[in-house]
Amino acid sequence: MKGLEGKKIVITRPAERAQDSVEMVESYGAIPIVTPTIELKDSKPEEMIKLCDMLNELDWLIFTSPRAIESFFKYCSLENAQNLKVASIGPKTGEVLHKYGVKIDLMPEDYTAEGLLEAFESIEVKDKKIGLPRTMVARYTLPHGLQRRGAEVILADAYKSEMPDDKSKIYELIDDILKRDIDIIMFTSPLTVKNLFKIAKARNKGETIDILRNKEVLVAAIGPITKKVLNAYEIDPVMPEVYTFKDMLDKLVEVTNEGKS
Repeated sequence: MKGLEGKKIVITRPAERAQDSVEMVESYGAIPIVTPTIELKDSKPEEMIKLCDMLNELDWLIFTSPRAIESFFKYCSLENAQNLKVASIGPKTGEVLHKYGVKIDLMPEDYTAEGLLEAFESIEVKDKKIGLPRTMVARYTLPHGLQRRGAEVILADAYKSEMPDDKSKIYELIDDILKRDIDIIMFTSPLTVKNLFKIAKARNKGETIDILRNKEVLVAAIGPITKKVLNAYEIDPVMPEVYTFKDMLDKLVEVTNEGKS
């Protein structure tokens, strides 16, 4: 698709989730630069094991990220969970579930916690037990919304998102932004934004934010939650109507072509 040929595009998502994104960026004729601004690590296996032990008591199991699925299946199996239904927050998470042979019973049209809550509106959850393996830094919109409708939500700390131990690539990214040596930076979660700016400020490179604010480097956000964090820095990112990486690229093509006309 024309519009991004030769553009240097930074991918800030975790290294283990970047390969598909790299291939997608290359398919648009652009040059991917992988600079993870977050690192995913296993968190509390005892909580995952506890969730595994009560699978037969659960009515629903909700997955909101591929990483939560990977952590879950290190300790759990769904072979004997006959009556358990599974919800996925979106297609990318759904793809990973399919790889594990899991049938998806519910997926929202809007790939957010709010979208999942809306999808559950047609389902009676009062007195139902719902398992939710996830990172504990995630918003509480989903569990609180289900609890208000009478569900018992069992949270399990599946993984943690942290600042990368090796920050050398982030330092390089900051320098590249200051030199205007990249064209686009794509943010896929609030923490990818916060970590980059935290390091920039710590290195007295506050001009980094000004460059993004002034659109000297184009900024893209995968969805409204990430966009909200960027807006707090007075940065107005490109955001797709459908919250996937591919749709973010398509929106960038549209915006780039508009700029040429």
